[in-house]
Amino acid sequence: MGTWVGGWRAASAMLAPKLWNRFVWPYYLKIVEALLAENITPILHWDQDWTRDLVRLQELPAKKCILNPDGMTDMRKFKELVGNRMAMMGDVPASLFAAGTPDDISNYVRDLIRPFGSKGLILSSGCDVPVNAKPENVEAFVAAARDYGKAG
Repeated sequence: MGTWVGGWRAASAMLAPKLWNRFVWPYYLKIVEALLAENITPILHWDQDWTRDLVRLQELPAKKCILNPDGMTDMRKFKELVGNRMAMMGDVPASLFAAGTPDDISNYVRDLIRPFGSKGLILSSGCDVPVNAKPENVEAFVAAARDYGKAG
């Protein structure tokens, strides 16, 4: 079983490191530890940009949490710093579903899957597929998942 652990107002991009380290990160650690003690998988549904402090995710127990960003956090940096310790769920931006083209979606999915290979990525939208998503973009997302998501 898993549960969302949300937070965009506490994103590291929105607070100075000194404040973030004092008022945000210790509480996320406590929340994650409490959930894990109850055998609940924390799904870190973190909107905004968390790139600056991705390295801190190494402090969480390996293979026990999932990061679900919204398109602003650098996914390649995540993979480099944390990707073998934690899965990522996402991260096709909602804006791309609404304002992009099918080719934009296909290219984004291809480039997202490439660094992960066959492990560590749960392909989904970055937050939610928006209500104004173009149907052809949703279809392109599903097709790209099939085309590029095959383990090889």
